Amino acid sequence: MRRKPNILLIIGIVLLSFFVIISIIGPYVAPYDLEYSKKIGYIENDDGKQQLKGSPFPPSKEHVFGTDKWGYDILTLLLYGAKYTVFTVLIVAVIRLIIGTAFGNLNGVISLADQRRNKQVSLFSGIPIFIIIYFIMVGINVEPTLPPTILVFIQGFLMTILGIPGVYNVIFNLTIEIKKNAYVEAAKTLGGSNRHISSKHIYPALKGNLLALFVNECIQVLHIIGQLGIFNLFLGGTEKQYFPTIYLSITNEWSGLIGQSRSFLYHSQWIILYPLIAYMLLLFSFYLLSSGLNASLKNKARRTSHL
Repeated sequence: MRRKPNILLIIGIVLLSFFVIISIIGPYVAPYDLEYSKKIGYIENDDGKQQLKGSPFPPSKEHVFGTDKWGYDILTLLLYGAKYTVFTVLIVAVIRLIIGTAFGNLNGVISLADQRRNKQVSLFSGIPIFIIIYFIMVGINVEPTLPPTILVFIQGFLMTILGIPGVYNVIFNLTIEIKKNAYVEAAKTLGGSNRHISSKHIYPALKGNLLALFVNECIQVLHIIGQLGIFNLFLGGTEKQYFPTIYLSITNEWSGLIGQSRSFLYHSQWIILYPLIAYMLLLFSFYLLSSGLNASLKNKARRTSHL
C-alpha cells in the first residue's frame, strides 16, 4: 500500500529552507543599502497628479513593502535582520537539545528502570523565561555600550541555559520508558554496558522524538524573542530616542521591527504588517514541521505496534 506524502512536513521544510536561504543571502539581494533612506519624494494621487510628500511611503514599484517613518526601505530592513532572528532561534534550539539530551539520556540510563523524574514546583518554575531574561538584560540591552553580536550572544546564552531543564526532563522520562522495552532488558541481561545500551538502543529509539523536540524548542525560542520585543527588549540591542520616546531595533531583527512599529497599527499599517507577516510565516513553518513530524511518529508507532 502506497503511503500518502506528508504534506505538512514537506511544506514546513520548504518554508524553513526559504528563510534560512534568505538569512544567508539577504544583505546581498536587498534592494537598497541599509543606510539608505528616502525622506521626501513624489507620490501619485487618485487623480493622477504628483504630490510632494514625506516618509513613510506606501508600497510601490520603488519600495515593494513601503518605507518606515524615517524613510528606510522595509524589505531591506527585513532582509538584513533575518539572520539575527532565524539563526538565533536555530542555534539556541540546537544547543538546548544537545546539552539537555546528553544529560537526560545519561541520567536516564544509569537510573533505575522504574524511576521517573518528578517535576518539583519551585519559585522559578512558575516565572516565564522571558521575564527572567528581561530583568537580566534590560540594563545592558537598552542604549547599549556592548556591540550587537555580544548582546545576541548573551541573550542566546540565557535562553539556552533556562531552556535546558525542560529538554532534560523530556529526554530523561523518554529514556526511562525506552529502557522498559524487552530488547533493552535483553541487552542488559547479556552484559551490555550503559554506553552500549545508550548508543545502540536508546538514541536510535529517540531519533524521531529528537527532531520533534528540536522543532518545539525553536517555537519556544521564537516566542521568547517575540515576547521580549513587546517589552522593547530587542535582540541585539535597543536604541532609545527621546521627544517623543521611541525604541528602535539596532539589528532590525523581526520582533524588533514589529515592536518598534506598534504605533502604526492604525495608520501606515504596512510598516508593521510586513514584519509581522515575516515573523508569523517563520513561526508557521515550525508549526507545520511539528505537526508533520508528530504525524510521522504516530504512523510509525502504528506500523510497529506489534513489535
